[in-house]
Amino acid sequence: MSGEKRQSDTKLGSIDQHHLRRRLLATIAVLLVPMFFASAASVFFHQSAAATSRYVLVIGQMMENVAKLKGYAAQVETSRIFDETEALNTYVRALGYYSALRAADPDGDEIMEDSESDTRQALNDRTRAAGINPIDLSRELGLLGHEMPEDLEGIWEEEDEAWEAEAASGVSLENAIGTILLAAAEVFADGKKDPTTLNAYWAEANQLSSEQLEHVSAVLTEKAQTAGELPVFLSVLVFVIALFAAVFAWFTVARPLIREIIRIQSELQEEAQAARASDMAKTQFLATISHELRTPMNGVIGAAQLLELVDLPEEDRELIDILNSCADSQMALIEEILTFGEIEAGALRMKSEPIAVKDFMKNATSFATILAQKKDLTFHLEVPEKAPEILGDAKRLRQVVVNLVGNAVKFTEQGSVHVSATVAHAEGSQDAVFSVAVTDTGAGIAPEDQAKIFERFVQADSSSSRKAGGTGLGLSIAQGIAQEANGDITLESEVGKGSTFTLSIPTKLNTANSGASQDKRNAA
Repeated sequence: MSGEKRQSDTKLGSIDQHHLRRRLLATIAVLLVPMFFASAASVFFHQSAAATSRYVLVIGQMMENVAKLKGYAAQVETSRIFDETEALNTYVRALGYYSALRAADPDGDEIMEDSESDTRQALNDRTRAAGINPIDLSRELGLLGHEMPEDLEGIWEEEDEAWEAEAASGVSLENAIGTILLAAAEVFADGKKDPTTLNAYWAEANQLSSEQLEHVSAVLTEKAQTAGELPVFLSVLVFVIALFAAVFAWFTVARPLIREIIRIQSELQEEAQAARASDMAKTQFLATISHELRTPMNGVIGAAQLLELVDLPEEDRELIDILNSCADSQMALIEEILTFGEIEAGALRMKSEPIAVKDFMKNATSFATILAQKKDLTFHLEVPEKAPEILGDAKRLRQVVVNLVGNAVKFTEQGSVHVSATVAHAEGSQDAVFSVAVTDTGAGIAPEDQAKIFERFVQADSSSSRKAGGTGLGLSIAQGIAQEANGDITLESEVGKGSTFTLSIPTKLNTANSGASQDKRNAA
């Protein structure tokens, strides 16, 4: 069995070392490499989408405020009442957005290069007068350090072909907004409302045709839509990569591994069946040999008993006693092996015969009285005086009781052994439970050993088999008999204080015999 176990371990180890490791590494590589590039692309596109969104928002806000200024200028021209403070704030916001875009533009120092230097200076003066710090505002809006998207840059610096085709004045959006804001400053910041100033404002404001404004709106809408769709695209990309990795892992790792495990499980099952068959063959062999040994052993015992009837010298009688003792021990061992073989083969059958509990317990424990006296132990048997008769297999139950009581006396060095038998049953019912509790004051059994002592060829202390004798089959046989009778043997033990083994077997009362006894008492 140990060789088979090592072989199985080697097979399982080969999966880990050869198949599983290579395929797992390949799967990890297939998963991580695309995921790395997808993550890098995700970071890049996320930053790009975020910058695009911010540029779209700022340019859109700037264009919206410039359009509002045109509305306020129309109200000034028609002498209608309007909120001058709000108009001034609108102008300042438009100028702020414009200056922030200029500060973020890598070519910001060269803007309006086709204009006079005094125009650039005038814009700078107006920006300072409004209390605007272009660098700080550009950083606050998230523009500084991020390039303007190419589509927007083409409009901003007049490099877009569609913008050039629609431009009536041939100026970029940057230049047009700059001159519009300078003209608006005289109206809303300086408070000049004369026709000349208003005409100058309208001349600059009309540089942007309706086609150009629609073009700007279309580009902003397209960029905003692209920025919104990009995260969805990246999510789909990551999902596709993960799905591909899962499919690859299934075909290269999981499925071959499952097939290999199924194959090995099948081999292990075959090996286990072969081991069970071998074990059963050994058990049957032992049972057969024991059965064959019992016949000549009965002859030996019979011959020894006949010799006891002959008038022999005292020395020869001592030899006869030794012969009887050895023969009885050998017969007990043979009976154990036969019973064990029946249990292992599933051939153990329990009879149903009347058992007088009190007499049964006295006969089954009579040997323990002598053994206890030899070890200076106190032995006490407690059986109810009016214990009812039960139905059961007296021979098998005697084996269990003898084993439990014998072990208690054998492994107890000082103190006492107490045996109590009870028959619990409900009034008016034939069903009952026959229980035998054997309590000793021995060394006790450690918790880790309490389960394994019911295994075959096992004792709680390996040294005890050499000290007290025995094969380690007794408790295994006793438990097998109890379970065959639908009962059980339980153990309660504490190291240094002793142990209590309790046999509990369901049975029935022998009502037929009880009725006959009652008739006899009535007749008397």
